[in-house]
Amino acid sequence: MTSRIEDRKLKNKAILFDEFSNIFEKLAQESRLGVPIIVEGKRDAEALRKLGVRGEIVLIKSIRGLRRSFEERSIRRVILLPDLDEEGERLLKLVKQSLEGVVKEIDVSYWKKLKIFKKLGFTQVETMHLLLEKIRPRRSPI
Repeated sequence: MTSRIEDRKLKNKAILFDEFSNIFEKLAQESRLGVPIIVEGKRDAEALRKLGVRGEIVLIKSIRGLRRSFEERSIRRVILLPDLDEEGERLLKLVKQSLEGVVKEIDVSYWKKLKIFKKLGFTQVETMHLLLEKIRPRRSPI
């Protein structure tokens, strides 16, 4: 018999798991519809692939180069998803500022939604797939 505390923990985990899953289902769907996702590095892209994102993922190699690559294309919307730490926040502001006027909409809503997972120690995009396993609700054996 599980205690009330264990039940509450399991319920909280289930809520977090559902929220996390919903964020990534929507992100994957937007990616399938052709919205590029901008991340910091190769391991970030690999983590997104493990979470079901199949569309275009753009790595930030240089902000100037990123701007140039979007100037050459007619992209209306991008999703910006740097890490959730201070460096990621600084990068978010720089990239957003650089792409203004080149890309009509720079979506940072996913980044904002994922910030709730910082309290679990999650700050790196490259570890997102590991977080999913950490918060997956499981009943303890009887």
